[in-house]
Amino acid sequence: MEHRVVFDFAVEFTNGGGVQGQDFRLDMEGETISDQELADYIVADLRLLMVEKVTILNKFYIQEKHKREPVDPDNAEKLIDLSHTIFDGLITYKGLPAPVICDFLSRENSKAKYEEGTEFQIGRIEMVSNTGTYIDCPFHRYAHGKDLSEVSLAAFANLDGITINAVGVMEIGVDYFKNKEIRNKAVIVRTDWSRHWNTDAYFENHPFINRGAAEYLRDCGVKLVGIDSHNIDDTRGNNRPVHTVLLGAEILIVEHMCNLDALPPEAGYLFSAVPPKFKGVGTFPVRAFATLA
Repeated sequence: MEHRVVFDFAVEFTNGGGVQGQDFRLDMEGETISDQELADYIVADLRLLMVEKVTILNKFYIQEKHKREPVDPDNAEKLIDLSHTIFDGLITYKGLPAPVICDFLSRENSKAKYEEGTEFQIGRIEMVSNTGTYIDCPFHRYAHGKDLSEVSLAAFANLDGITINAVGVMEIGVDYFKNKEIRNKAVIVRTDWSRHWNTDAYFENHPFINRGAAEYLRDCGVKLVGIDSHNIDDTRGNNRPVHTVLLGAEILIVEHMCNLDALPPEAGYLFSAVPPKFKGVGTFPVRAFATLA
């Protein structure tokens, strides 16, 4: 048996006039439904334009055999969050300060500024740009490279993604990328190293891509390379050949990703990692995510 709602409604239009309906019946996903959701169904089902107000009347619930698709289906199952949560005191990279997240204006202090019953919180965040899951632009490595504000929005969003499985491998070489359709794609390297996030183990002997693989990715014309590890380069020395090669070719880098095990084993999704539009900054945290096809 499916839960259904029975109701009357009245619609008013911005250009005058209105319509009414009685004893409408709709099936529901749960046991209750809000008046706003019912109003959205009415507007969509009747293809109404210039609606000013929808009033729901005499609403009650029954159980019957029937089911319909929602007007605005939940896309949550199609979106995969690939970003770590940033919190006060988080250490992303040893030697760099943790973020400080606090109130600039607390809710309690805001009460004196507004009428009774109205309060707000304004946060204050102090952090280095290499915090959490972040994206690297050419300016991060090259003084004359493009910064966050100069890279086009198309380079950050809705890129065709491909997953490269390198779980259990420390040095990821060119063989992991050969015989793959990677040109013009966001190449997302899964190592599952994110399981060590926020522990000392995360910083030591982490997986990385080597120079030969970086050069191959550059020559194949990929758009972006992401990894769920501490660094895309080997941090045991002072050189950073992968950053040098990729950012020199304006190929963006996303580091410290997570949940890559939830991605399709190869292709079949769009990848996005959009930072704020800062001038003079080459790296910044992103809410990286995949949109499944």
